[in-house]
Amino acid sequence: MTGAAIWGLVVSSLAVIVVRRRSTAIVLVGAQALGLGLYALTHEPSASPAPMVAGTILITKGLLLPALLLITTRRARKERLIVSEPNALARLAIAVSVALAIEQLIPRFGLLEAGVEHAAVGVLVLGILVAVVRRAVLFQALGFLIAENGVYLAGLSLPSGLPAFIELGLVFDLVVVVSVAAAFAAKIHERLGSGDSSLLEVLRD
Repeated sequence: MTGAAIWGLVVSSLAVIVVRRRSTAIVLVGAQALGLGLYALTHEPSASPAPMVAGTILITKGLLLPALLLITTRRARKERLIVSEPNALARLAIAVSVALAIEQLIPRFGLLEAGVEHAAVGVLVLGILVAVVRRAVLFQALGFLIAENGVYLAGLSLPSGLPAFIELGLVFDLVVVVSVAAAFAAKIHERLGSGDSSLLEVLRD
């Protein structure tokens, strides 16, 4: 994977932290998965079936999960502005500061090229930060997908790659998580008129 493509993953992850439109964020995350899938299918041939399995999983995920999430957003189109989260500039500053700090604290393992290792850690951390700093349930689900893409970037860059059964387990878990999150977001919007997860803090038994 070229340096531009690798850092494109980082930039698109940062964009998800900043953008307001849910559809834009969904397309960015889907593009990440498609790019990783194409890389897995087209880079150096291997005797192991793992790259083929990974590529197929990622391309399927990059097509099906965004479609599911876009359907969810269409069912809840009138989204109120979420005032409980920091503004875009503050979110960007928080994300860059935390990601750089964590990247510096994590030691080099020497299994990957320096640029790939930094990018993989960056994408993983940014995915977690998306889930933390964004209040909309849909954005929080996208954060988990971005974090998983960071894991895939590292796995695809290893000489042996990730074992196929681990890849299948990862995608199964994420499909379940995102499907539940999408249904949850639709239900919150139906009841409260917004996908703002902070509104749930006022609920009591």
